[in-house]
This record gives sequence, structure tokens and C-alpha cells, in this order.
Amino acid sequence: MSSPLSLPFPNHRAAMTASAQVTKYPSTRMFCFMLTALASGLLLVSLKLPLWQMRLEAPQYRDKEALHISVHPNALRGDLKELNVLDQYIGVHVPPALPQFKWLPGLLVTGAALGLLLGFLGNTLRSRAMALLSCGLALGLAVAAIQAMAQIHDIGHKRDQRTILAGVKDFTPPFLGTNKIAQFTVSSRFGLGAWLIGGALVLQLTAAWVSKRSNLPTQCLKNTAVENKCRLTPASSH
Repeated sequence: MSSPLSLPFPNHRAAMTASAQVTKYPSTRMFCFMLTALASGLLLVSLKLPLWQMRLEAPQYRDKEALHISVHPNALRGDLKELNVLDQYIGVHVPPALPQFKWLPGLLVTGAALGLLLGFLGNTLRSRAMALLSCGLALGLAVAAIQAMAQIHDIGHKRDQRTILAGVKDFTPPFLGTNKIAQFTVSSRFGLGAWLIGGALVLQLTAAWVSKRSNLPTQCLKNTAVENKCRLTPASSH
């Protein structure tokens, strides 16, 4: 003889919680779009700001008279004429342009445009694509930094040996921090543009994380529905 069927009540609390969170999808999508739009804006603004700065101070170049060099995404700026005069004495050569200038602005503009477009995608695609975009930008910036360190090394090691002060030992200006080179105190640091790019990467990764997290309530709701269906399906008993 068959025993009475037991029909347990579905897990209403879990289902209602998941359903309530799923209804937040439009606001989550808008929040992620705001993050990506802000990140794109920071990348575009960084095109006009220095990514890296160097200050050179000596007895004849003190305080406000200290020499400055700033590296922008597409140009070198600062006291370049004064440095060219010094080049005649110590044999160093500051190049008028860097190889990064040919591709770095395009990388930043492309990252800004793609980031804005990805903000319109659904959660799953946005999460994966935004993470890939952030990694691509970070990789490109790492390549630019490695090139810059190699170029800084060459400045102090590939010198003209026919100048007056050619006897000065080879040197490597600091990429970050402070170092003493002959009578100069050389200090280097990231510029505002580099910090804005870093902020943009953080915003993009945050958008990717929020998009991924917003998929969890939907999956939870699906799993709850399947579980309830299984519970409500009669099972024969002996």
C-alpha cells in the first residue's frame, strides 16, 4: 500500500531574496556603466597630464631654479634646452621623442572607447570583457614602463666620451625615488596622469567584479526553482 505523499513547502525565503536581488539588475547595470564611463574619462584626461616627472637640483639649480622634466603620453616637456646645454659637458643625450609616443596615446584612447562600449553589455559579457580590457591596458603600461627604464639606463651609460666631464662615472637616474649623480640630486616620481590611469584600472576592475557578483542572485533563483520543482514531483513509494 502506498504511503501518503509528502509535499514540502518550497524555500520561499531564498526564492524571495534572490528574486528581490534580481530586480536590482537595472540599477546594477547603470552603476557599472557609471564606473566604466568614469574610467574612460580618466583615461582621456590623462592624455594631457604628465605620466612621470624628474627633478634635478644642484648648487647652481636650487629651489625654484631646479630643472624639471615631465613625460607625457605623447611628448617630453620641461627644461629641455637647459639639459641640452649640460649634455655638452657630461655627454648625456636626452632624446627629443620616445618610441612610446607612437602607440601609448592610441592605447589610452582605445581603452577609453572600449571601456565605454563594454558598459552597455550584459553582466556576464561585461565582467569578462572588462577584466580582459583592464589586463590589456595594464600590460601595455608595463611595457611602456620597462622601455622607459631601459631608456633611462642608456642616458647614463651610452655617453659621448669626448666631452669635458667624460670622466664622470656612468650612472643610472632613478626611475622612482632620489639618487645623487655628481653634483646633482635627482628625484623621480609618477605624475598625475599615471595616478589617473591607475584609478581608471581600479574602476574597470570594480565594474567587472560588480557585474560578476550580480549574476549570483540570478543563478541562485534558478537553482531554487529547480530544487522546488524536484521537491514537488511525487515519488512512488512501496
